Amino acid sequence: MLTGMHPRDQEIWRAIDQGLRPIDWEAWFGCPEGAGYLSPTGHGVTARAVADLTAFFGSGWLAKAVLPSLPSGRASDTFVGLGRAAPVLQIMNGAGMGAWVEAVRWWATYAYLEEAGVPGLDSVRRDARRDVTLSRFLHTQAQARLALMGVAHGLPVELEPTKAGGGPGDVRIGPVFIEVVTFAEDQKLQDYEKFRQNCCGHLRALEGNRDIYWEGNIPELLNGYDFATWKKRTEEAARQCAASGATVDVFSSAGRRLTIHPGTAPQGTALVGEAVESDQGRRLLGKVRGKCAKTEGAGTAWIWVEDHSGLFHFPMPFAGMSLAAKTDALADLFGPLLGEYVHVAGIIVSNGARRRLPLPPDEDALRPAAQGFQRGLPLDRVRETIVIPRRILLPEQTNLITRMCDTEAAALDWVLGRLGIPGGVPSLLAGLSTPHQPSPLWTP
Repeated sequence: MLTGMHPRDQEIWRAIDQGLRPIDWEAWFGCPEGAGYLSPTGHGVTARAVADLTAFFGSGWLAKAVLPSLPSGRASDTFVGLGRAAPVLQIMNGAGMGAWVEAVRWWATYAYLEEAGVPGLDSVRRDARRDVTLSRFLHTQAQARLALMGVAHGLPVELEPTKAGGGPGDVRIGPVFIEVVTFAEDQKLQDYEKFRQNCCGHLRALEGNRDIYWEGNIPELLNGYDFATWKKRTEEAARQCAASGATVDVFSSAGRRLTIHPGTAPQGTALVGEAVESDQGRRLLGKVRGKCAKTEGAGTAWIWVEDHSGLFHFPMPFAGMSLAAKTDALADLFGPLLGEYVHVAGIIVSNGARRRLPLPPDEDALRPAAQGFQRGLPLDRVRETIVIPRRILLPEQTNLITRMCDTEAAALDWVLGRLGIPGGVPSLLAGLSTPHQPSPLWTP
């Protein structure tokens, strides 16, 4: 795991592995000297980010988040993605620069909202510290991102605003009241993916230094006893194949066949997991319907869905559709809901998980019932946002939402400037490998 790390990072992560120190933001970012892509200004920003994120979340938060000890043991309770996103780990697969810029986006957002004295930030921070779960973290990230977009447009912003009927909401930007819904991958998909990874790790360990290889089908999700039995059968098959040079089949309870062969795996050999079906559209509709019902006492409200590998995750069919087709599909899905809940001004679905370098060009999909936006965010994030307003339009509010979506790519450079870092993202990096051309900055 430590190959390619700076010696100081190797020392830190050995201590973490040995239980001699907790995971903290210093370890998560990594030693700036080990990140050859950083400029001297970038080194200074790393130090600021480590200090400020520690202060915002609290000194022990990251250790609890990355290594949770929650009773359910469900995949959704863990922060596996947060651990994988660490710049120090992404350096080893060539994605360190993009991971670092994304982390700086988090830091700059929280730092500026605090500097600007945005009302409600203390409440958001308190909730994040108390509820150390992935769902809360994603919710906090969405609230902060939307608040920054509003502040950058020169509008009054409030986090956790009071609803007309009492109780806290999520964000108010000028006249726009927003409730946030986070939509993650289906639990059964997460559980199977975790199981699949365990199976593949077990099979690779059995190959070891032997001249054998596996191909075929990973079994269906197995319980503890059946999984232990399957592992024993694969162990025996690997021994037989290595000793005799003959292929051996292993069948799961459902008849899924896995084969161990002698020799070196030909190009294209693969291990195939079970196709786990999930009606993501129905799940999403259910979550949004629930939020619509809860906001009836809020007055006019927008529902903002932050999608985290729910609809937009390959191999979901929706993920492969064009922006225009996605926009039409979501307009069809939510149209009846907007007719049913007349207090909902519109529904927005947004996903920023996809990474591409170089970034694709901006794309707009102006459809009869909705608008779609694709924007490349520095350095390698692609955000797709689809805005479905109700048929009786609120032009001022709808226009504000669409302006925020249109100009989000400029937000990071804008906030860096407000934090005393002129020159934006390029000033932080030592030689960008791709031109950095954000959208023109707006004038609040």
